[in-house]
Amino acid sequence: MNAATEQLDQYTFTDFTSLRYSPKFVAESLQISSQTLKAIEKDNDLTIDRIRGPVGVRSYSLMDMFRIAAIRRQNGNTKGLGRQITISTYVQKGGTAKTTTTCNTGILSALAGYKTLIIDNDPQADVSSMLGYDPDQTTEELAELGLPVDRAVEGHLGNLMRLGSTFPPMDLDQVIKKPFGEDGPHLIPAFDSLDDMDVVLRNAQGADFRYSLFIERARQGKVPHCDLSSYDVIIMDNAPSGTMLSRNSLAAADFLLCPIRMDKFSFRALSRLAFKINDMSADFGRAPEIIAIPTMYIRNRPRIQANLARLSSLFPGKVTEQQLIHSEDYSKSLEDGIPLVLWKQGTENSLGAFRKVFDEVMERAKSVLEKSK
Repeated sequence: MNAATEQLDQYTFTDFTSLRYSPKFVAESLQISSQTLKAIEKDNDLTIDRIRGPVGVRSYSLMDMFRIAAIRRQNGNTKGLGRQITISTYVQKGGTAKTTTTCNTGILSALAGYKTLIIDNDPQADVSSMLGYDPDQTTEELAELGLPVDRAVEGHLGNLMRLGSTFPPMDLDQVIKKPFGEDGPHLIPAFDSLDDMDVVLRNAQGADFRYSLFIERARQGKVPHCDLSSYDVIIMDNAPSGTMLSRNSLAAADFLLCPIRMDKFSFRALSRLAFKINDMSADFGRAPEIIAIPTMYIRNRPRIQANLARLSSLFPGKVTEQQLIHSEDYSKSLEDGIPLVLWKQGTENSLGAFRKVFDEVMERAKSVLEKSK
């Protein structure tokens, strides 16, 4: 066995194009009936593979699933948000499921028919890895392993913003990744050199607002090399540290998703964040809306339930009613290299709970947008 083969045996590689799903899973993911799913295929002349056998059961690829979601949006079957929104997933505390929340929220957003962009704003690049990209391997190294070279990451947000001379300037089509095809969520990935962006931002004029200015102009189509005007939802993943990258992400966001464990240290982190948001509002007249999501929740534990009640009283109207329930499904799906909401073995306590949290988040976002008109 040569060195490349040994490496390949240890390399977690998921070929998303090879995954297949049942009509039941697809219908549930799109929140439609099996009959509606069939009608969409017929009306749009979609060719779906069938499993060989006497019945010939339909077998969907991820590209099929996201294509059907896009068709429903084009046909007006799913309601839009009214305007583009930017979401930032952040709380200054590790181990609260921020990356899991970002990745799965982005996928569910695309399945809901929203054109979705995920921006990895963490130099550790965990959301990029979760979506199938390797920030640690070059194209040459991947080719040596016999893996698709497009799994390599060659650019990030720093290359697109073109601040200073630290990062070579790149266009969006050189950086963007599309792990599930054109109709799935798109990704601006990250790798470790994004860490240098902290220094770049500190040396820039209006340091705390560079992301905000860039994303707003890009959403309006005013940045020719990085036109983000087609996206309904932009969601940013962040490290738990209070770097300039995270601070810029807060300033750029319309909504903050804050996954919170049911312990006093997470509460303290959210309290600090709430004070920071209040200061932003006082100083600049705008601040993102907080949506706190209880994570690693265990039912029928008096201490956990008491902490949830305390969280809801500290942040009235900011906490989702549905919790993300503690489940081994999160680690098992991660080991399989498949995001939870696309993992067929997901249970009602994991996949089902996440779908409900997503629905609640989007309803809250719609409500806020409606009130701001």
